[in-house]
This record gives sequence, structure tokens and C-alpha cells, in this order.
Amino acid sequence: MLKEKEFVKFLSRFTLTYCALFGIYQLYLKFTVYNQSLDWVTYSVSEFSFYLAQLLGVTNCTFSCFIEGCYVGQEGKLIHIAEGCNGLSLAIAYSAFIIGYSNLNWKTLLQILFGLLTIQSFNVLRIGILIVLRDFGGDAYFYFIKYLFGTVIYASIFTLWWLQPQFNKWLN
Repeated sequence: MLKEKEFVKFLSRFTLTYCALFGIYQLYLKFTVYNQSLDWVTYSVSEFSFYLAQLLGVTNCTFSCFIEGCYVGQEGKLIHIAEGCNGLSLAIAYSAFIIGYSNLNWKTLLQILFGLLTIQSFNVLRIGILIVLRDFGGDAYFYFIKYLFGTVIYASIFTLWWLQPQFNKWLN
């Protein structure tokens, strides 16, 4: 009976947190549409991906942003980075799980911050590598975008979730 009660508490905290964060995110997106601007997170992820692609050797790499997203890469081989590519939906699910598993305290907030930085770092690395793959051409680009990178991103989130109890021990 105690395990069922704990699970219901987890599920309640997870659901409430997810709905609240998702609602705030939707309001933020409506605000950016109202202001006719690109959201800051998508812009930042695109900009960091642009710099990473340059570091990885993409010559003549361009970077331009519009209301519907950013375009990064070489002319004719541009990657369109839209709002759905910014990693915030995954960050919301990650944060809701952590708050659902723990309570909201400084340790949880620290772990969420670490997780958000990790997720966004993987996301920038993913997009930067996609820009490089698109620049070099070939079928590897489609394989990576369709199969490998989704698996890597979700595996990193599951790993962060799995490390959650260990993270709490490190903070004690």
C-alpha cells in the first residue's frame, strides 16, 4: 500500500509539473508570436550550433534567423532549426520527472540545472554535427537525423534520470 501511495505522489507531482511547465512554455511561444520574434532558446541553440559547425570545419557557414526559425550551413545545404529543435520539450519532461521523483528543493533545482545544460549541450552538438554532415553530403546525414541522434538524446535523458538518486547522494 505504501508503494502505491508513493507512486501516486510521484505521478501527481510529475503531471502537475509537466502541465505547469508546458503551459508556461506555450504562453512563452504565444508571446513570441505576438511580438513577431523568434524565441530566444531556438536562437541560442542555432547560434551555438553555427559556431560549433565552424569549429568542426564547415567553411562559408552562414547563419540567419527569421520568425519561423534559423538557417545554418552552406548555401544550398542549410539546416532549418525551428522551435521544435530547441530541446525545451525534452527539458520539460526531464524536469517534471525529477520534480516528480523528488520534492522541489535546492538539490532538485541544481540537478534540473545540470540536466538542462546537459540536454542543451547534446542538442547543440547534434545540430552542429548535422550541419557538418549536410556539408559533406551523402546518406549519413539522413541516417543520423532519423535514427542515431534521437536515440542519443533520449538515452542521455534516461541516463540523467537513472543518475538522479546518485546525484542526491553526491549532494549530501
